[in-house]
Amino acid sequence: KNLLIDTFISQYNNNFEVIRHIHSDKINIEKNNWKIFDAKIYENDTTSKTEIFNIYSNFSYSKILTLFSNLSSLSLIELFDLQKNYKLLNYSTTEVNLQIHKIISYPVYLLLMTILSSVIMFNTKNFRSNTLKISFGLFLSVIIYYMNNFFIVMGKSEKIPVLISIWVPLIILIISNIVISFKLNEK
Repeated sequence: KNLLIDTFISQYNNNFEVIRHIHSDKINIEKNNWKIFDAKIYENDTTSKTEIFNIYSNFSYSKILTLFSNLSSLSLIELFDLQKNYKLLNYSTTEVNLQIHKIISYPVYLLLMTILSSVIMFNTKNFRSNTLKISFGLFLSVIIYYMNNFFIVMGKSEKIPVLISIWVPLIILIISNIVISFKLNEK
């Protein structure tokens, strides 16, 4: 715990030119001030050895763990922090952005599904058997589930923008709610 084993670190300046390379079998990363044990430092074509070498990093053990956590278990504030950390590391923020939009759109999704289910229940007077009503509801929920997953996968793979991947299924639900509501109102 809190250790990196058999590590090779390259330090760069602001122009991305190599300052030095550091090799070590054990690095304590518990805090932002990393302790490198038995460090071999390669700098300007020379090699030196140091028993303990300290190096400051923007990342500690706890911060690194949050970079690889389950995104669905994070709050919006934690997701925004993670997005900032990903940008610092030049990681793709697509999945973080996707999760942020999923959280923001979830209340809208629940509202639309409630409206859709109530409108469908008002229209099921034509169905005589309960089995047919349940089958129709399950069929519709499976279609909505796979439609959402299809758009999310398209957003994760960056085939379509994240905003479209989250909000297009909701727009489809809004349109279907409006159409079904007008048909119910005509009856």
